[in-house]
Amino acid sequence: MGDSSPEEYDPDYARFAAEIRALLKENGEDKKPFSSSYDPADGGWSTYVTDANAFFAGRRIKPQAWRVHYDRGLCARLALYCYNLQNGTAYDFQVIIQIHEQNRLSFTKSFITFDAVNPSDPTSPLTFETCVKHVDDQVTFVPKLWWETHICRVEGSDEADYEWDEGAVNDYYKDEMPEWLSDDRQQRCYVVEQSELHDKKNGWLPLLTEFAFFTKWNGPLSPGEIEDCRPLITQHVVVETHGEGEKEPRDKLIAANAIFYITFDCVEDPTKGRYRAVVRKTMDGKPGHMRLEVTCSRV
Repeated sequence: MGDSSPEEYDPDYARFAAEIRALLKENGEDKKPFSSSYDPADGGWSTYVTDANAFFAGRRIKPQAWRVHYDRGLCARLALYCYNLQNGTAYDFQVIIQIHEQNRLSFTKSFITFDAVNPSDPTSPLTFETCVKHVDDQVTFVPKLWWETHICRVEGSDEADYEWDEGAVNDYYKDEMPEWLSDDRQQRCYVVEQSELHDKKNGWLPLLTEFAFFTKWNGPLSPGEIEDCRPLITQHVVVETHGEGEKEPRDKLIAANAIFYITFDCVEDPTKGRYRAVVRKTMDGKPGHMRLEVTCSRV
């Protein structure tokens, strides 16, 4: 990771370090000496901490040189999509600045700081903070992956409400993921026009396709290998909603809650395979809150 230098004391980070200390003590490992080359990331505690003493002192470490991971980039881009949808903006993702992670048995929570730019002023990036809870286990394959943003705000903004309001989401979008769209159901949906697929303001549609392809190949391929398979060609998108206040059929495309049925190709796939994905997007109305649930299969 290269050389690094400690930043200012971070109370939230210090609380997390205290949790790790308690866990080590519980396991009888609190007296374990740490060498100068020891990296807490080896224990799954944090991706970008390179000095154990600084970690336990509650200080963040920002390496001078490090690799941006595609899977965490997806998390940041999802959060930015949520921010743009809720605020009527059109920021473009630029680069991840810092990541801090908490790993649990059934999910990972990623705290990501990243830069985004306004297309009208690309020389003046704006820094965002997000928290994304996700399950993307590379060891045990699961047919459905999910991502859940709990915050996406401009750096330095007021504290956000992390807790999801499950009761605010219509039951229509809960329980098991729907099967592929039947012809009868498609008549009640909105078929996205080709011009809309290529419209820059709908640049988040290819992002959903990337989440689908990641879901299909996460595990057999590393995040870097999945990234190398791009570009993906989105061929067909159908949007289904419960009819919550849409004035026109195309309003389904920007609905807070919707199910997307996506057909796409991967140009790097040696079998020239076509894929089908079901992506369910839900929001509880709170700033920075968006959930994606994804299944994907090869046709």
